[in-house]
Amino acid sequence: MKVGHLIRAERIRQEMKQLVLAKGICTPSYLSKIERNLIFPSEDIVTLLFNRLGIDSSKLQKNNQQTEIDFEKMIEATYKEVITNRDESFTKQKLEYLEQHSPLFENRTLYYTYLLIVLRFRIISGGNLDEIKKGIKDLEELSKEFNPRQTYLYKVNKAIYNYSTENRNKSIEYLEDVLLLVDDIALEAWEKAELNYMIGVVYTADSRIFTSIEYTRRALEYFRENFLMKRVLECYILIGITRKKSEQFQEALESYLKAMQICDEFNLRREKGIVYHNLGSLSSIMGNKEEAIAYYKQSIAYKTDENDPIISILCLVIEYSKMNNKALVKVWCDEGTSLFLKLKDKSLTSYYHHFNIFESLHSERGLSESITEEAIEYFKKVQDYRYVHKYYLALAEWHFSNRKYKLSSICYQEANKYENIFRKIKKWEDL
Repeated sequence: MKVGHLIRAERIRQEMKQLVLAKGICTPSYLSKIERNLIFPSEDIVTLLFNRLGIDSSKLQKNNQQTEIDFEKMIEATYKEVITNRDESFTKQKLEYLEQHSPLFENRTLYYTYLLIVLRFRIISGGNLDEIKKGIKDLEELSKEFNPRQTYLYKVNKAIYNYSTENRNKSIEYLEDVLLLVDDIALEAWEKAELNYMIGVVYTADSRIFTSIEYTRRALEYFRENFLMKRVLECYILIGITRKKSEQFQEALESYLKAMQICDEFNLRREKGIVYHNLGSLSSIMGNKEEAIAYYKQSIAYKTDENDPIISILCLVIEYSKMNNKALVKVWCDEGTSLFLKLKDKSLTSYYHHFNIFESLHSERGLSESITEEAIEYFKKVQDYRYVHKYYLALAEWHFSNRKYKLSSICYQEANKYENIFRKIKKWEDL
């Protein structure tokens, strides 16, 4: 039986050494050949190895071409449906089905594709980040055996994972690796559209405005032609964000209003909350604080998922901070921190630091050095240098206002340093 890839994948998942698995069954060198499918062991040895690993041998599918074709069609159709719809509850439903109906194929290619698609579903459905990280690490050891499409899927998974853990630079690195693979893979139009959208999102976060718009428009074209209106809406929001970042405020407003029109026509309540949030952000950058606050509160009212309001709560904190309304800063910081602690979601850790800093800034004692320095170290770790710059600047101004001029000078220097890193400026002449 050709089951080496199944044994190897499960052994790696359990972090078991070959020596431990082979003990009393076969030699480690013989197991190594089994795992590489260089030899086909007897049923007795397979049973013993399966039992030690806890693999359910009843799930093993014999070589049956039609069964494999049917399963491949099913998993690819499910993959397309999940990715094009981007609905978290639907994704969780399909993930649960695949995990409960997980046949073990002697066809290594089909099995690896199954593992990669299941991992993708776990990432986009908000699965446990530690488990996802381990899943990525386990697949790394199998990746030398991946075909070009599987390598594509693996790198996309790594890009999404790193973006969700706020490591934007790593996410960009993997997506740019993916772009080098695209010409060698026969991607369908829907998958190209999804890739274009992902690149648009990450490039927008990295302030690569014009490139972001180019990729987002490519995605928009496909989604519009195929009447995927939620995806069309997402593209309009993303284009609005890029326009806002490039100070094209009227164009940004027009994009958001197009998104709002889709919300009204298709009764998309949760998405309406997202549009209101972005209208608040646009009002804020244009200096309309009261209008921004009203939009953020409308956003919170419309958001249905438990973790959705946290970004709007932070924006309310920022608006009230700019107005020096200490009481309302505290109210909304407490609300945000309480939500973070309730959710227990590591991907939201940045919000914990934001809330702590603003609450300390507006407390009786004023900005806490230890809280701010802890946040700075966190943002350095995740390579989000925008906030390293921002909070060094806050610390510099705090020290200056308290006549700690030497500390203030050091923090200003660090703020300038990380602003240059964030803006990718290597020398002052590049300014």
